[in-house]
Amino acid sequence: MMPTTVPRNINKYFFNRKKDIKKINIQISSIYEDLPNQLLITGNRGVGKTFLLKKILNDTNDRTLTAYIDISKIYSTNKKVTEEEILKEILSNIYESLQQRQSVLKNFQDNIKHFISNVKLHEYEFTDVASIFDIPIPKIKDNYKTLSKLVMELPQKIVDSSDEIDGYIIVFDEFQFIKHVENPEAFFWLFRSYIQDQSNVCYIFTGSVSKSADIIEDINGQTGAFAGRMIQIDIEAFTKEETKNYIDEKANELKFTTDGFERFYKCTRGIPAYINTFCNVLDSGKTYDENMIKETFMMKMDQIVIMWLYIWGNLNEYEKTIIKILTDDNELTWNELLKKTGYSKSTLTKYIDSLNNKAILKYSRQNTYALNDKMLETWLKYKKETEGQYPM
Repeated sequence: MMPTTVPRNINKYFFNRKKDIKKINIQISSIYEDLPNQLLITGNRGVGKTFLLKKILNDTNDRTLTAYIDISKIYSTNKKVTEEEILKEILSNIYESLQQRQSVLKNFQDNIKHFISNVKLHEYEFTDVASIFDIPIPKIKDNYKTLSKLVMELPQKIVDSSDEIDGYIIVFDEFQFIKHVENPEAFFWLFRSYIQDQSNVCYIFTGSVSKSADIIEDINGQTGAFAGRMIQIDIEAFTKEETKNYIDEKANELKFTTDGFERFYKCTRGIPAYINTFCNVLDSGKTYDENMIKETFMMKMDQIVIMWLYIWGNLNEYEKTIIKILTDDNELTWNELLKKTGYSKSTLTKYIDSLNNKAILKYSRQNTYALNDKMLETWLKYKKETEGQYPM
């Protein structure tokens, strides 16, 4: 079976990406020269950004601490994302990273407790049962400035206080969910204000967002917090040759005719998530030609596009309506969408922005909107054709 999520044994299933790893590691290595770069890693959903970054974190040297924060987990747990919850998650992950290095934790524990104890505790409510460093995680009331200062300064203080540690790498996955905080622009400026004074900490923001998403402008646009200073790297899908080599190495029991593999590649477009789920429904006892791939694709589509089943179920009716209209019409201008949806201008703008930030829509040079993922479009059309309506 090919992995449908990031497996525990990363090295067993990781493939290639040598150029991407080299490109990202060159930028990360700046933390050892006291000139840290901050990175923005983008790419289509399912292309393997999380897998790639976890591989890079897994392979860092012993003198580098790493933390991985998945903002989507905060959203799925709380049905909202707040500045407070993100700061708490950062603090929790910093502690987890230190637990992997007991010698560093032991030497630094008193300092950490001192930092935390200096927070004006009387301005917090200790209603949460969770704790970090044996001190309860506070529920913020009105001292956001103090808590944010504590959390944002902590990584650099750990590096400065330890002879064993040279740098810290902190990854924010699915960073587009930061859009849900009360003031995302101000939150990005908070990061910028502390990061510019840190010498050995690299922050990496990554997520499945379209290139036209307004959150890209918020964080790294000319008027955004980082004003284009972040190093932006786009992760591409596998080429046809890379896809063939990937299957030969990881699932070599699967056999294709030449036209069968051509059709397989057209279906998956080299996106590892689709390659893996499609491979998992194929039979190792057959040699697949073009017609067999087409037939299997249609019969097993729900299993192949499984990630879209979850995403579709979490969209609201406004978002689904826009997607259904674009599935029928392929691409439309903003005014055409306004007319077909019947929404107010502000409502349409709100949900187009939402779909852009989820990498579901793309905006073309012809000033039209269309679906960003052909697999989603194909699945929806198939559902309507076979069941008479789009999925609810």
